[in-house]
Amino acid sequence: MNGLNQQPSTLNHQASLRPSSLVPTDARGIAFDVLRQYHESPEFVAPLLEERFVAGRLPAADRRLATELVCGVIRRLATLDALVELHVSRPRQHVESELWTLLRLGTYQLTFLSTVPPHAAVNETVETARRFGKPRWTGLLNGVLRAVSRTVTDELTNAPAADAIPLTEGRYRLCRQPVFADPVDDPLEFFSRAFSFPHWLAERWLLRIQIDELLRLGFWFNAPAKLSLRVNTLKTSRETMLESLRAADVAATGGKLSESIALKDRARVEELPGFAEGWFSVQDESATSAVNLLSPRPGEMVLDLCAAPGVKTTHLAERMQNDGRVLATDVNTERLARLEQNYHRLGITIVETTLIDRSSENVPAGPFDAILIDAPCSNTGVLGKRPEGRWRIRPQDIEELAALQNRLLGVACDRLKPAGRLVYCTCSIEPEENQQVIRCVLRRRPELVLQKEIVHVPGRSADGGYQALLVRNHA
Repeated sequence: MNGLNQQPSTLNHQASLRPSSLVPTDARGIAFDVLRQYHESPEFVAPLLEERFVAGRLPAADRRLATELVCGVIRRLATLDALVELHVSRPRQHVESELWTLLRLGTYQLTFLSTVPPHAAVNETVETARRFGKPRWTGLLNGVLRAVSRTVTDELTNAPAADAIPLTEGRYRLCRQPVFADPVDDPLEFFSRAFSFPHWLAERWLLRIQIDELLRLGFWFNAPAKLSLRVNTLKTSRETMLESLRAADVAATGGKLSESIALKDRARVEELPGFAEGWFSVQDESATSAVNLLSPRPGEMVLDLCAAPGVKTTHLAERMQNDGRVLATDVNTERLARLEQNYHRLGITIVETTLIDRSSENVPAGPFDAILIDAPCSNTGVLGKRPEGRWRIRPQDIEELAALQNRLLGVACDRLKPAGRLVYCTCSIEPEENQQVIRCVLRRRPELVLQKEIVHVPGRSADGGYQALLVRNHA
């Protein structure tokens, strides 16, 4: 995604903290440092966190807390703002943006982290302000956070309400006063703020999704993303991989697909057994099913049109038993370099990478036995994977992406052999990027037949997305 809309967090920036000589070495300090950098120049936070983890050599527990704080605050920006606004008397534009970030950070701990005692959440957030050279903020921080602590209760309910904060899996935490709009009178405003999604996106979904299902989606996208592995069958078996995980005290079970493994808890992928040896890739089951739908065969010539970073590319080669030829193309040299690192780690030798321009005019001519198009998309089916995702999408992106997707699909169809197979897939749940793209190409290309269409609904039981298998007539 190239577009970046204004988030609730980026309103009314005033005086900013200058980069401090202080390098934070505690979880809350790192979280605050990453959040302020993100709000000044929004980017993906995972590499920002990793930089600080490497520099600070944090214990695993502190890394987990810092990650939870950063990702949680970004996911729940609108929810946290609704709570903070109840207790800040001055206009929002008169509160420095970094001070507001600390208010969010403390409020997140008070509201969503049951393992952090309220006094610790308040005191540690206040101390973070002192450590960053802002003692004048401590009075407001202390007063507002103590007020938030009194507002949220320990009572739970399973019904949405104006005084109920969504937690996980249909549970809401009750407050002593209304925080959101009434879910019956104004379900759009309630969902947008209580579950923390852009108003325009919530409005779009509510036009086609019943409110109960929308609330379920909200819970799914706000929960920490589950980690799934795809076993590299060129090197090992799922049973062997599961045994290695058990020996390392990593809780895991076999997934619904024969090559998939579901981890119970989050983990540093590079530290899992078998990573360096190339035993697995990280991939959700819904994404894994795209290559299974294409069913590439040994000896075939296959095109992966939008290949980087190559998780599906390497799956193609694994399904082909590393026999044949996979041409992997992308418009970004750095992403292609990552792809090459991936297939070397996995011991794959049949992948060839090619840099193409954005016009797609220099895509290899083929013809190909099979083609995979993992199209650039809005990512609305995987918003739980990256906390920034919901805030990066703009309303106009859907239309712009649909035009790009149609063009890429046309490029691919021109390179498909008679009787050849093509799978078009996205990780979006927007019809304009999925069914409508396929219907459009079928109208233009009578030689194509839609053989199968799969809609992955987020949370049932993996990520959301769409896949369509097209076959070209012999003529």
